[in-house]
Amino acid sequence: MSQDNRLMPLSSESLDRPLRDLAYSAPAPATAAPAHQSAEIHLRDYVAVVMKRKWLILSLAVVVTSLVAIQMYRLPSIYEAKTTIQIEQRNKSVLQSRDLIINAPSDPAYWSTQLKLIENPELARQVILTLDLQNNPAFLGGQSRSFLSALRRAFRSERPAPLMDSGVPVLSEGELDFGEKLSVEQLERLEPYEDTLRANLVVDPTEKTSLVDIRYQHPNPEIAMRVADALAAVFILRDNMRETQGMTKAAEALAREIADLQTKIRENEAARLSYMIGSNLPLNAGKGQDLNAERLGMLSSQLLTAENELKNFTAAFKAAQTTMDTKDIWSIPEVVESKSVQRLRDKISDLEERRSALMVQYTAEWPEVKKVDEQIARLKQDLDKTPREIVNSIRARYEASIDKVNKLRQEYSRELADSNQMSIAEMGMSHLNQQLETNKQFYNTLYQKQKELQITSSDRSNNVSVATPARLPRSPVGPQRGRNILIAFILSLGAGVGLAFLLDYLDDTLNSVEDVDRHIQLPTLALIPAPRAERLTLRGKPALATKGAANEATALALIEDVRSPVAEAYRHLRTSLLLSTAGQPPKTMLVTSSQPSEGKTTTAVNTAMMLAQTGAEVLIVDCDLRRPRIHAHFALPNTRGVTNYLSGESNLDELIQICDKVPNLKVLTSGRIPPSAAELLGSGEMQRLLHELSGRFNHIVIDSPPTISFTDASILSTLVDGVILVVHGGRSSRGVVRRAKQQLHDVGAHIFGIVLNNVKAESSDYYYNNYYSGYYADEEEAETAAEGAGAERGGAS
Repeated sequence: MSQDNRLMPLSSESLDRPLRDLAYSAPAPATAAPAHQSAEIHLRDYVAVVMKRKWLILSLAVVVTSLVAIQMYRLPSIYEAKTTIQIEQRNKSVLQSRDLIINAPSDPAYWSTQLKLIENPELARQVILTLDLQNNPAFLGGQSRSFLSALRRAFRSERPAPLMDSGVPVLSEGELDFGEKLSVEQLERLEPYEDTLRANLVVDPTEKTSLVDIRYQHPNPEIAMRVADALAAVFILRDNMRETQGMTKAAEALAREIADLQTKIRENEAARLSYMIGSNLPLNAGKGQDLNAERLGMLSSQLLTAENELKNFTAAFKAAQTTMDTKDIWSIPEVVESKSVQRLRDKISDLEERRSALMVQYTAEWPEVKKVDEQIARLKQDLDKTPREIVNSIRARYEASIDKVNKLRQEYSRELADSNQMSIAEMGMSHLNQQLETNKQFYNTLYQKQKELQITSSDRSNNVSVATPARLPRSPVGPQRGRNILIAFILSLGAGVGLAFLLDYLDDTLNSVEDVDRHIQLPTLALIPAPRAERLTLRGKPALATKGAANEATALALIEDVRSPVAEAYRHLRTSLLLSTAGQPPKTMLVTSSQPSEGKTTTAVNTAMMLAQTGAEVLIVDCDLRRPRIHAHFALPNTRGVTNYLSGESNLDELIQICDKVPNLKVLTSGRIPPSAAELLGSGEMQRLLHELSGRFNHIVIDSPPTISFTDASILSTLVDGVILVVHGGRSSRGVVRRAKQQLHDVGAHIFGIVLNNVKAESSDYYYNNYYSGYYADEEEAETAAEGAGAERGGAS
């Protein structure tokens, strides 16, 4: 099985290897890249972005850091003086129920209040007036230094500030006047001084202690010391005055409260007595309510008994009424248990026994028997009347019970109303008693506190004192120039890196092999570096003076400067083309670009020259009938060319020109510019031209117009073996290149790959440019040294 020596599409890793090791190597089997390798490539991409714009990053960091450094050294040195005061906890206020005196120190807000009082604008104003700072130019001094002064300061060590007569008077407590009244104009004039003093003031309490540090910063160390001491002294005096005023106000308030309470107590007692008389209440509290309760309880018991009796009478009466006209009347309990009924029945029974005894001896007509019968008849009549009499008796008792219950209820209601009225009256009385008792208790409390206040006022001690007075500072505390400059450098460096990534994100151009692989999905045939200025001189020989000949100098530089990075890049391109097709190298190849000025003509010329250096017969054809440039590179006339052949005016032998500087290279210029280039290139004559040229030459390199602008390249791409798409590195848009690729694919063209032209030498993907440059530079230095040594030996001889 034959070995496939075709060149595989170039990746970013392949460009890192020497060209001779890469060109003819067989394709390696595809294996999955390890995870660490992909991560390394990913990190290298970030490093490449930073290195690509390293000068932008460094410039931004240097400029910002320099500006910050100059500004830091323009600022004056700041000195800090510290006075430590001790704030002891004050004894609890004699008044805690009303807001008449200073807050108690046990309140968590006490310390916060004291710290805020030190920062009070009135305290700052009093210090300014006491020290006469509004008339002291040094107080608002400390202006920024000039630029030159800042530079000198940056290269000199900081010296202690010399003591100067700042005009600050020595502070004494007698000079502090809190009674001075200032006008609105004076207050407005003092505002800048107050703001300056408060802006440079720091109040720092020490944790778990009663110590507070009063720090003041100022460019003048003496002013810093005097202001710190003055702040402490003024705060102490203001605290004493505030305490004294508080006690005085408290004493006056206590006296007024006590007098008011005495009046209220007298008024309460008079109102209480009048209310008791008007409400007919007993003078002994609670007696009337007790009597009412006793009577109400007795009536309640009687009413309950009467209601129970009424229930019994009601049941008996209803039962009697139901059985009154029936025999069942004899079965009701009242009749059964009636003694009258029992007595009548006993008499009737006795008489019937006597009649029975008489009937033994006598007949019914016997007078005595008749008498007994009459007695029995009368008793039975009486017995028949007795149930009705019992029922009438039950009715009478029932009605009497109803009357009794109604009377008791009425009496109970009257007594209950009287009791409620008494309760209401006693509730009002209780309110009056409570009000009187409250006023008496409050009076006793205020009277006791008045005595305590008198004792406290006579034995009052100051709870704020100076623990450590301020000392004259010898060394500055700010500004922290080194730290700020370092922060500025780090931030500006980070901003520069961020800006670099932002610019890279916004960059829509193709700059590397990774960009081509990722966005175009075409192989990269070669990377052509941007020519350096010194290379245009052709190794010390002056280049063409005119700007129009610059491209010619660049292309023809390969003839004499064969070891340049550009020449090596085109050799790389030649190798890629020779191995781009299976079996044999391509014969016809079209060189085009997506848009103008991307270097397609220069690439076509250099590619043709490199192919000619292999000994093959090469023809370069200028089919750019819009803007032909091939003849200018070789300094040939363009009077006749492709258009003459296509129009049938000349035969092919008359049109092909010879390049004197490059053996084996022939040139077919474009000829005059036709009015309809696309029709000529798409004609059958163009196909016959290429067919005839293919029989004469080993390689035919065709230059065509840009793909996006004209259809010429699309037409020619269908007539050749393949297309070389030239892309200007760092300028060609990805979208435009994709459109050009799609346009060529739409017509069925075979694209060999991308030539990334004019790549910056500092590009991370083209570091082998430095490899070849350094390699050949070492050889040139060795040759120069050898020539110099030979000249010395010749002079010595």
